[in-house]
Amino acid sequence: MNASGLTALWDGSKGILRSLVVVCWGTIVLSFSGASAVVAQSNGHKTPCGVAQGEAPYPGTKGLWLVDGGAPLYDQIVYDSNLGVCWLADANLAEELSQGNLPVREKVMAYLSMKNEDGSTPVINPDGTMDYETALNWVQALNLYNGGKGWLNHNHWQLPATPQTDSTCSSQYGEIYFGVQCTNSALGSLYNVGLALDYPHSVASFLSSVTPLVFPFFGLQPGLYWTSDPPNVGGQVTFSFNNDQNGANTTKYNLFHVLPMTSDKLGPLPSGTGVLPYGSGLAVYDTKTKISWPSYANLAAMTNFGVKEKTIVHSDVNGNNVTVPFVDSEGGVYFTGIDPWIAAMNSHNYAGSKNWTLPSLADLQQLHDDMGLTPGQASFEDPTFAGPIILLQPGFYWACVRDPETSKNAPCDRALGGGTSPGPGQTPMEYSFNFDDGFQGTDQYTKQFYVMVYYPAP
Repeated sequence: MNASGLTALWDGSKGILRSLVVVCWGTIVLSFSGASAVVAQSNGHKTPCGVAQGEAPYPGTKGLWLVDGGAPLYDQIVYDSNLGVCWLADANLAEELSQGNLPVREKVMAYLSMKNEDGSTPVINPDGTMDYETALNWVQALNLYNGGKGWLNHNHWQLPATPQTDSTCSSQYGEIYFGVQCTNSALGSLYNVGLALDYPHSVASFLSSVTPLVFPFFGLQPGLYWTSDPPNVGGQVTFSFNNDQNGANTTKYNLFHVLPMTSDKLGPLPSGTGVLPYGSGLAVYDTKTKISWPSYANLAAMTNFGVKEKTIVHSDVNGNNVTVPFVDSEGGVYFTGIDPWIAAMNSHNYAGSKNWTLPSLADLQQLHDDMGLTPGQASFEDPTFAGPIILLQPGFYWACVRDPETSKNAPCDRALGGGTSPGPGQTPMEYSFNFDDGFQGTDQYTKQFYVMVYYPAP
């Protein structure tokens, strides 16, 4: 089979996986609700968002109730009793998706304004990621949908709100609180309380060790990857394969992925040109750069190579001591764990090489280009189950700032000027949340992140 045939197989497998997730989730909904919708409504619990599918919060969560809706996936709502909001159960509705003959994304985009509030042109990538101004435009489209009745007949959808002052967070910069264990923000509450996840656990599904399938890699993550570049303003340089963007991130608390490289030849070279798999299946080879990479782009989720060390990180804000593993079970690697993990990888002579190293930003960018990737292509979507929420991606989501004097389900407050209240000449920033490790931070408006929404419970 030639490279184009393999690519087609990869893309087809991705579609099958996504369809399987939708079908399985629909089965879970039906199983949880009972034999029929009538049973669910007669035995269910009435919530402000509708009739719950069952008499208790969704199994394994705290205060999250799956509410009866229409078609599986994009018509379901989740009542969050912790926040008093109604989440859209599909945490990535903007992804390029059609169920049957219903073009979901296209119907909403018909109500998208031609220009964002700042005058920029809205662009939503096939995988559902978008910049912050487009995210605001998308939410407005959800509310304008169907002649102003709104998506699912609700027209008060909003981005998840985050207070600037939150003493539950681990870190502080000026008036801005961020970090881990934040419970007063909407996304922080959903992660830490509703989904009952403990930092640094990811929402990644059981399939995440091999998905997403982005030829010729298994498990090339939508989250960030560490680079070997020296620290930049704001922290260590990182790279995202799904949007071809880089930035600087603090090494305190963050766990990101690692994709080592080696110049060693790992067997008979594959025939053809491009980034191609070796016959062993353990590695891939870039014919342009002559560099080899592990075919499992989330290799740390498959094996820690015996690296089991942990470190204690102390918060000067809330006084908590947090135990951080060098390598976690979902493939996240703490910055100080990178060298020990790669050293152990070399000691194991992985794929026949003892010369694996951490790549530079330029190396990862070149690999991205040699693979022919386009920003936000749909194959990066992870088929993730997270309690009653479907397709909650193990990556970054947009949030918005709210007045800390208001309630948890209050709307965004644009007058506050964003997450960092930028002054003249400063880069506009807004709140974000990484569901790959539970870190709440701020990012430039131009970053391409996922979007999930809720409306305050009536």
